This record gives sequence, C-alpha cells and structure tokens, in this order.
Amino acid sequence: MPLHNVFECIYIGVVLCAVFASFVTTGLVTSNENEDEYLTQRENILEKSYHGLIRENETLVEITPLIKVDEEKICNFRILKKPYHEIPFEIELVNNLGILKARRTLNCEKRKSYHFEIVAIYCDGTPSNTANVHITVIDINEYAPTFLEQSYVTEVDEGRLYNEIIRVEASDKDCTPLFGDVCKYEILNNDEPFVIDNEGSVKNTEPLSHKASHNHILSVVAFDCAMKESAAIMVSIKVRRVCEAKFVGIPERIDYTSGSTESLQLFPNARLDLCDISCSNEDLSIHASIALKTKHISFGCDRDTSNCTSTLTMKDLLPQDSEWTKDLNYDEGAEPIFHFDGSVGVVVPDAVVDHFDFSTRSFSILSIFRHSSQSSTNKHVKEHLLCSADDHKMNRHHMALFVRNCRLILLLRKNFNEGDLNIFSPAEWRWKIPQVCDNEWHHYVLNVEQFGKVELFIDGIRFESSVEDSHSNPEVIDDWPLHAAHGVNTTLAVGACYQSSENRLKHGFNGDISEVKIALYGILTMEDIKCGTNCAEHLMSPNDLIVAQNKISESDVQIQANVQMNEIYIEAQTKHNIEQLMRKIQYINIKQSPTIGRRNIEVRTSLVCNNHSSIRLPTIETYIMVNEPIVQVGINVGSTSKDGLNQDPLMDTRKITITGTSNKLVSYQEIKLGVHILDKIHIATSKKNSKKMNAKEYLDSCSVVVFPSLNPDHEDIQIDGDESLSSTMDIKTNINKDGVEMMGMDSIHNYLNVLRSLIYSNKKPAYYLNRVFKLSCGQLSSQYKSAEYTLTLTVLHPKQSLSKTTNAPPPPSLSQVNDAGNPNNAAAYHLNGDLTREDVNLASETKVFSYSLLHTNNIQEPKSHIHSIVHKAEGSHPTMLIILICVFLVILLCGVSIARIKNNHKYTDRHQPCPKIADDGLIWDDSALTITINPMQTDAVSEDSSDSDNSDSEDEEALKDGFAHINQLEWDNTNIFSTAN
Repeated sequence: MPLHNVFECIYIGVVLCAVFASFVTTGLVTSNENEDEYLTQRENILEKSYHGLIRENETLVEITPLIKVDEEKICNFRILKKPYHEIPFEIELVNNLGILKARRTLNCEKRKSYHFEIVAIYCDGTPSNTANVHITVIDINEYAPTFLEQSYVTEVDEGRLYNEIIRVEASDKDCTPLFGDVCKYEILNNDEPFVIDNEGSVKNTEPLSHKASHNHILSVVAFDCAMKESAAIMVSIKVRRVCEAKFVGIPERIDYTSGSTESLQLFPNARLDLCDISCSNEDLSIHASIALKTKHISFGCDRDTSNCTSTLTMKDLLPQDSEWTKDLNYDEGAEPIFHFDGSVGVVVPDAVVDHFDFSTRSFSILSIFRHSSQSSTNKHVKEHLLCSADDHKMNRHHMALFVRNCRLILLLRKNFNEGDLNIFSPAEWRWKIPQVCDNEWHHYVLNVEQFGKVELFIDGIRFESSVEDSHSNPEVIDDWPLHAAHGVNTTLAVGACYQSSENRLKHGFNGDISEVKIALYGILTMEDIKCGTNCAEHLMSPNDLIVAQNKISESDVQIQANVQMNEIYIEAQTKHNIEQLMRKIQYINIKQSPTIGRRNIEVRTSLVCNNHSSIRLPTIETYIMVNEPIVQVGINVGSTSKDGLNQDPLMDTRKITITGTSNKLVSYQEIKLGVHILDKIHIATSKKNSKKMNAKEYLDSCSVVVFPSLNPDHEDIQIDGDESLSSTMDIKTNINKDGVEMMGMDSIHNYLNVLRSLIYSNKKPAYYLNRVFKLSCGQLSSQYKSAEYTLTLTVLHPKQSLSKTTNAPPPPSLSQVNDAGNPNNAAAYHLNGDLTREDVNLASETKVFSYSLLHTNNIQEPKSHIHSIVHKAEGSHPTMLIILICVFLVILLCGVSIARIKNNHKYTDRHQPCPKIADDGLIWDDSALTITINPMQTDAVSEDSSDSDNSDSEDEEALKDGFAHINQLEWDNTNIFSTAN
C-alpha cells in the first residue's frame, strides 16, 4: 500500500475519534446540568432564617415569616440539635405550614432567647436545606418588686435636717427593664415628716424632736416601671435625744403681782446641765448674763418720780389739763402722751415764761420724746420741740431745740448787746446720736451754763463722744450775734416754732412727746437727772444675798451689773456656784401702779474649758408677766361690787369693751389651711359717766392667750397677708406658743386690723377637740384693761355628725319633711334639716330651745317618757328591735292573761268548784293544758286590749283585777289525771 494511503487512513481515524469524543462529552455535560437543577430546587424549600416570639405563659411560637412547604413533597421537619444545648421546642407540619411549639412554658428570667436550625424532610427521606431559627422569650409582669431586707432600722439625732437618713433598695425578678426595673418608691403614711425619692433615699422635711416622738415608723412600698406595687416594709427611724449643755429648770413664764413692791426670785430651780462636757474645777470658767428687756414698756421702763426732790423749780410747758394744750391730740393717764404730726404746736403763755433771755442765764431743758427716721423724707426739715422766736416783725430764732437729719440740735444766739457784732461765738450744738431716730422713748436733759458750756444727758447718762468723734460730735457752729431790734419780744412755742411774719406756727415736730420742762436760773444736778430716769423696776444682784448667807466667798465668784440694773453678769468656777448665783437673782418693781404686761428675760451662758475657746450655750428666753393687783380684779368704775361696797371712783375713769362671737366651728380642711380666729371682734372705749362708745381712741397693748399652749410641731399663728402689717404701725407683735403679745401706742382701728388678720392653723386637728383663745387689751400704759374676751374654737371631726357636735336633734323623717309646710312645724324642720353655718354657730346657745320645739304636741307624761326612750334608742337598730319585741310580748301576754281570767270567771259561775288539791309538791305540767275561749267574749277581750294600749294606768288597773281573779280561779284537772292514767 502506498504510503500516502496510510496517512489518509490515519487522518480519517483521528477525525472519527474526535467526532466521537465530542459527542460523548456533550452528552455528559447535558446530563450533569439537569441533575444540578433538580438538586437546587429541593434544597431551597426553606428560608435562610426565621424569627419567632413566645410569651412566658404560652407555648405557641409566633414565627416570621411563616414556614410554608408543599405536603406532596415534604412529609416532616427536624430540629438539628447541638451538643450541650437544650432545645425545648418541637415542629409539626400542619396544612402546608411548619408549626413551632414549646414543649413547656418558658421562663425569660432563666433564658431570654434560643438559637437552632431546622430542616424539612422530603417524603423520600431526603433532607432539605437548613434554616436558622431565632426565638425571643417575651417577658410578662409576673413578679412584684421585693426589698433586699425585710425591715430597716436606723437612728438620727434630734433637731437636724438630713440630706439622707437611710436608703432602701428593692429588686424585681422580671427580665425586661419595663417589668424588672424599680422606678419608684413611696411612703404610705403621709402624716410623717419624711420624703423618699425614686432612688430609695429617705430624708426628713423638718427637724425631729425626741420629746414629740421617740420613734417614727414608715410604711414603704416600691413600684416597677409598669407600676406594679410591692408588699410594704417597715422603716423604723429612732430619734436620739441630743443632750445640749444649757440651764434647765427655768420657767417659761414668771408671774408678778403689781403693787406688791416685793422682790421675786426668777430662777429658784435653775440647774446647769453640762451633758458630756467634763472639766476639772481648776480649768472650768462659767459666764452668764441675765438681761431684762423693757424697751416696749411705757418710756423704756416703769419710772417713779414721786420721790424726786430738787432745789430748782421746773416749769411744765406741756401740762395735761392746761388751756393751751386742750386742743392737742393726747392720751390720758398718769404720764400723758401728746401726738404731733408736724402741723400742730402750742404757744406757751407769757404767764408761764415771760420773755426769758436764754443767752444770758443758765437753764436746763428736760424732754421725753420718741421720733423715727421715717417722720420726714427731707433731711433738711427742722422739727422743733421747743422754740423761742420773735413775736412780731421778724423771724429770728433766739433759742431752739429741734431735730434735723436724725441729729439733735440746740440753737442759742447771743443778742447784739452781749459783745462785738463782728465776733463769732458758738451758736449751734449738733449731736449725732442714734437714739433720736430709733422710735423708742428716751429721756433727754440739756444743761446750758451761762458761759456757753452745754452738756447732754440721755437716759440719765452723760453723753461722751468717742475718741474718733471727739472734735465733731457734737459739732459746734459759730455765728454772729443777733442784730438789734427795738421793741421786739419773744414767743415760746412747743412742738413748732412761731413765724411772726406769717403769724403762724411752722417747722412742726413729727412724733410723740410726753414731757417738756424747763428750769430757769440754774441747771439740774446729777442726782436730779438720775432720779428722773431711774427705773422703778430692775433686777437685784445676788451678791449681797450670797455673801450674807456665807454660802460662797467673794473670791470664788464675780458679779457685775450696769447702772440701770437691767443686766447682771455673773462668773463662777464651778457648776454649783453658778447655780447658786442664778437662783438668787430677783426682780422688783417699786412703782405703786406699774405698767401691766410682759417683760422679756434673756439668759446667755458660755463656758471655757481647758483654756480652749469659749463654748456658747443656747440662749434661754423667758418673760415676767406683771399682773393686775388681786384686789382690783372685777372692779368697775364708780359701780357697786357684789358685796354692796362702793368702789373708788378715781380708780378707773374709762372702760374698754370687747365684743364678738364666743364660739367658732371649723372643719378639718379649714383649720389645716388656717382660720381667722378674731375676725368678728369689735373694740370700743367709754369714759366715766358717759355711755358713748368711742372706737377712735388709742390702745397700748393687747394679748391673746391660747389654752392649752400651742404645739410648734403642727400648730401655728401667723399674720395674714403682709407679714410686716404691724411694722407699718407702732405695734410690735410677738408670737410664741403661749399666744400673741402686741405692744405699742396705736389706734384701736390699727389694733383691730392686726387682731383680725391673725390666722390659726393646725396640721393635726385630731389632737384637740377645741382651742380657747382669751383676748384682753390695755390703755394708758395698761392702767385700764378690758374684761377678758373668750373665744372657743371647736373642730368638727369627719366621723362626728353635725347634730352630735351641736347637740341638735337628728335629721328629719319623711313625715317631718312633708309637714314642713305647716307653720307649726317650720321651726322644727329647720333645726332638723341641713344646717347653715349661722345655725351651727348658734346651735350651742339654742339647743334647749330647739329640743323643746320637737315636743310641742299635747301628750301625756307617760307617753312622753316612752317617746324619749325610743328617741334615744333610734340611733341603734338592734336596741330598737329588742325594745319593740319586748313591748309586743308584754302586750300579747297581757291580752292572753285577761282572756283566760274572764273565761275562767264565766266557767266558775256555771260549775261547782272542784276540791282543791292540797299537794303542795305537785309540779304543774301545762303541756296538756287546753284553754278554751268563749267566742262571745272576743269583743270584750279586744276592747280590753285596745284600752290597755291607750293608757298605762288602765293597764295597771286591769292587771290588778286579773290578779284578783286568779285567787278565785279553779282549774279543770281532768285532762291531767286522764293523761296520767
């Protein structure tokens, strides 16, 4: 065979092989692609992931999205379990859906979520693709908060405010923040002075008192954020008594009877409690000061000038009963007070002071006045107390005493004939002193000597300027002498200055003046000045008493007192010595008619131990109450006493009358918010032998006494509205637990404004059923006092009906309401119906009258007695039922007895009496007893029964007759013997 044929055969064979290989390869690829497509459709039956929710108290899982399959292909599901993981779920195929359920109820608190995989199983047993399942357990509020401790106990010191006393804590077992977090704490008993915040921190809202309560028990609950409440727990807060070093045994009030002129021991039971302060006697030094406060009394204190004697004659330029002062506004009394408003003044007649030349002779001016800084807004305005000026033609001021810009100024000009007109000489002395504008009473004396020497005495003490002000206080102003003016005399005026060119008084004083006196041709001595300023009331130093009794040597103690004897300073090295000194301090008032009222006492104590800094003990405040003499109580002016004795007509010249309601009823809510206790009062005065009441006069004191004393923890008295109401007047108000004290000269109208604005409030009204307020007012330095006005404040308790509170009858029945239109029953219906506030206030005064209105029917006494019993018993239904049953049984027994008596009486008339059984030991058996009543006697029995209902007396007669017939009664014993046989 040729070679080329061989190559052709080889070529053809290679081509055939390639074609066959290509065919085989194409068939295989097509087969693999079809198989892969079939497998993919089977694997993608399930989604990649599913999310489910299940509640703690349920087993069905809410799955998203739904597990949808074809039941023709899928016959089952399977949960792929992982090692060491519990899967408490199962899955079922229902209606082409995969239903996922929990095999038991789950607990979110143990496990909040579950993760696992599922596969679908084909009917041929082949598994599908896997799907992730994430299930979250939904919490339900099954647990309430619980506290970490069953109870809490802590201790605090009294008298302190704490930022946190104790912190309570609660937890909740629920697994979600809404149900498992504690969001709020609450104190259930709101009447305790504590609050709690959302963090459980408890603190007090006011200082605690061991005396008021040793232990406060709080009931506290917690809430989760869904406001589910926990069980209450007890929080006990014990109050520790804080031992405070101070004087104890000092009374809150010390009574002193006026006119006794005897001394009174102030602190007879004083004792110093040092608590835990321990010092040896060598290192201990105790200081105490006792101050008597009398600035509000009259002119700073009670003064008695009856024993003062002087070689000089004092001319009174402002007498009370003179012709030239009768038009001034003043208050009568032993020490008159003249009121000046800047527009009034008086001219002193020449007969009193006849054109005296003050520049050439020595003289003294004495004045008692008070002046405030608010009297004038212009600092350059002159307010004259005394002025000597030209009587005509000119307005030259020769001598004057006036106030300007809170300075006391004396003007004294020389005349033209007393020296060279071109030579300056002192003409004005200006004292800058605080007493001029402090609105307090002060005693001023000016001694002016002939050679230009001027001295000022304030309250009996010579004025001496400080080292810094020695050249400027007083400030002395020089001036030329007055020019010559022929035929011109002077006019002396008080309270203003006379302006001759205008023929009127100008530059008036604005304040109160009690005295303006002048001594001509000489000056007052120091003894004269002190006698007029010394207080009749003062403290008595214990020095003389202690030394006289040889109890304490002078070297162991130090005792000092000021000039006025209203402050005493004591010092001792031992506790025993300081107590002995305190117990011997006394008070005395030698004035025959002292000012009635209150004097405050202030005790300050400090001690030094081991040479350390001073320890200041708490200040103690008490007061002395100067009372009226016992012999003068209840005496009316110019009247006859109960004993028939005529009283001294000079003892009193006026009468102060206080009127108003005597009872006031308030509710719980009203007294908690505060009630005006004296809003209905009226005050008026009348003079002797005059029936006219005057409400325009002045008072100088009023006191409201509360009984029993107020409890500061929950009771309070305040001034309504502006708390500075009384500060705009001359009334000084002091409110304490005993009541209200008001001092100061002011009009009755202003006093009424303050009294009517007093508000009493009580946060715990259940503690007291009523409160008693006693009001009394005084006039003219309390020489004249009103009778005591008493107001009783009664609290209406919620559970106490209004009729019981006022002793009124019970509410009306239906018949009473229907009869309300009857004029005879109108009054009774009004008292039984809804009561108005006016009815309640008058209920206590008309309770007897209202009770009589309910029984105006003409009835007999026995029935009235029964009606009274029923009326008292209707408040209790069981009692009423028992009474009715008893009455019914009594009536029934009476009717049966009468019927039996009458029946047996008729029976004995028809039959011979049977022989009596003489066996005393026979026991009566009434079980076989038959009582036959004649029908013909029914009417008689009914008449007897009705008669017995109408009259108790007839019942008694019928009963007597019945018992009389019992002796004649003969029994039919045949039934008895027959039964026995």
